[in-house]
Amino acid sequence: MQEPHHDLHRQRGAVRLPRIIHRPDLQSRGQRSVLALIAGVGWMLWLYLFLPLATIGSWIFGVHRFDAYVIDNHGHSWASLTIYAITIALAGIALLIWAFYNYRRFRHADRRQPASPLTSERLALSFGMNSTQVAELQRSRSVTLEHDAQGNIVGTSRGEVV
Repeated sequence: MQEPHHDLHRQRGAVRLPRIIHRPDLQSRGQRSVLALIAGVGWMLWLYLFLPLATIGSWIFGVHRFDAYVIDNHGHSWASLTIYAITIALAGIALLIWAFYNYRRFRHADRRQPASPLTSERLALSFGMNSTQVAELQRSRSVTLEHDAQGNIVGTSRGEVV
């Protein structure tokens, strides 16, 4: 197995970047408030700069039709809102039914169990090898496996042994 790229750089003496710790729970309430205010002002500035592009897009896609059919025509507005409300209600009911079904199905099953440890015997069984062959491959720095058409291992070549 080859070493990861970042370990190679660390061994050659490359400069490591400092770790950045982001822990808002360690900040005071005032610091969090100032950061939230700065973020809000930044978003407002970004939206203000984005507004001309949104206006051009609305002209291209015909927002004036929205005025004519929805805002100025109250009968059509109520019909549209009714259809939207029914659609949202049906989607909500479908999600609630699905959630209840899954709750009933899995309420007594604890599926959050850690995977059982992978032993050399189980690994050898899955590879179709014996334990000593797997142990030899694990000690090798690099391994090339040859497979047949069914995916079975038919040959190995090892690099230097650690």
